[in-house]
Amino acid sequence: MFLHQDTPATIIHRLHPFTKMAVGTVFSGLALCLYRPLALAVLLGFMLVVLAVARVRLSPRQWFSIGLFLSVISTLNFLASHDTCHATAYAMRFAVFLTAVPILALTTDPRQMTQALSQTPLPGGLAMALILVWRFFPLMAEEARQMRQAALLRGSAAGGVAMRIYRGMLVPLAFCVIDYTDRITLALELRGFTPAQRRTCHRPLKAGAADVVFSAAALLAAIVSAWVQWEGF
Repeated sequence: MFLHQDTPATIIHRLHPFTKMAVGTVFSGLALCLYRPLALAVLLGFMLVVLAVARVRLSPRQWFSIGLFLSVISTLNFLASHDTCHATAYAMRFAVFLTAVPILALTTDPRQMTQALSQTPLPGGLAMALILVWRFFPLMAEEARQMRQAALLRGSAAGGVAMRIYRGMLVPLAFCVIDYTDRITLALELRGFTPAQRRTCHRPLKAGAADVVFSAAALLAAIVSAWVQWEGF
């Protein structure tokens, strides 16, 4: 959703996949425990720095959509609680969720994730299922984007908005899902995929100095946010 195809590989892209997954998971879990806007701002600020370092570019329309979504969330929460601080914290918590895992996931090459999972004691079938799920949603998002562009080129059609969404988006997307599963099944069968077979790779993934520095920076951001939350200014 966020990453353009021509985004260059950066130090964030070259990090070990499990390092990025661990940081995204920890930040998402910690965001659930924080309720002070300043504490959540520390986590969000760290993820925005990662966004800049990874050179993930968002279009003005994407920025506007995210801002509108967070504004609606904050407004609805304020109408329910009549607490500005609580409403702001709620919106910032959603902002952390929208950045922590998706950005780190989109900077991970599927081949790296495959190698990382193959080095774990997970059963081969489970590892393959996780990889397919990892790739499913970005592929379907790209298919949905192409369908929307095709619908715009064709112009408006009769039947109302609901019918246009059903016929122009949901039905083609369902066929794409079926086609995706068929192609994956045939590809695995033609390659003689055996889940129990042990696999090797030319260059095994290893955590390096960059992973240590990134983890330390993320840990420092988490500690600062926790200190702001429970010690406070």
